[in-house]
Amino acid sequence: MSEPKVDETTSYQEATVVCPLCGDNNFLLWATENGYRAVKCSNCGLIYVNPRPPLQTIAEAIRTGVHREELLNLNVVARRIPGKVAHYKRIISEMFADIFRKNQSICWLDVGAGYGEIVEAISDIAPTGSRIEGIEPMKPKVYQAISRGLLIKEGYITDINNKYNYISIINVFSHIPDFRLFLQDIKKVMLPHAEILIETGNAADVGERKHFPGELNLPDHLVFAGEEHIRRYLAESGFELLAIKRLRIDDIGWFMKNTIKSIIGRRVALRLPYTSPSRTLLFRARLVA
Repeated sequence: MSEPKVDETTSYQEATVVCPLCGDNNFLLWATENGYRAVKCSNCGLIYVNPRPPLQTIAEAIRTGVHREELLNLNVVARRIPGKVAHYKRIISEMFADIFRKNQSICWLDVGAGYGEIVEAISDIAPTGSRIEGIEPMKPKVYQAISRGLLIKEGYITDINNKYNYISIINVFSHIPDFRLFLQDIKKVMLPHAEILIETGNAADVGERKHFPGELNLPDHLVFAGEEHIRRYLAESGFELLAIKRLRIDDIGWFMKNTIKSIIGRRVALRLPYTSPSRTLLFRARLVA
């Protein structure tokens, strides 16, 4: 991630913001959660938290995994999920099959690496001699990843000095206040014609809030896109889109988890399995400018 630029003297005061994509300041209320509002831009349809916590508060939550603003005490440290390793080995093997067939060593950086599941997955399938690393700002996650022998550094993309052929940005988009600026930082550590892999959801494509089958986790998640929004970010930042993979998320397992959450009082949208418009989107793109 890019570290939010903050004024260390700023006290807690929520800030009203314009659309992070198109800059428009007209919006409609889309959802409320944890005392925060998610609004939908009337011009481009991007969904974003507005008013938003100050950047200093966002930066602190990114480092610690805990949101302490006012009455909210939201812990997002979570835990390592071993099943992610096999999941991403399959997906990345498919989406980058042409690269791995060459059997040439690569340099890959996973941004927002968390507990290191993506680094593990790529390390298992990358050709011999490859350098697979991660960068993660949340201390508890970094410490556990390092204890397991993974090459994950604590910090932000702006702390990276090396250059890479490939960069993955998995489920990071929603945490970034300004994704356009973030992509500019990403480009600084990319070799010529390097590629990125972005994964995020399509919440901005599902219509009303009731059609989104899960919690929004506001204000840990700040921005929610749809497919065309990510296409626009990539094109405007000098990337050529190579492939898109769309995955369902509303299988039987998801339905059972949401049923349990609903029973214990969590706010989720209960739908029959395989009926939700929600998708996980993966974008493979190449730097061309």
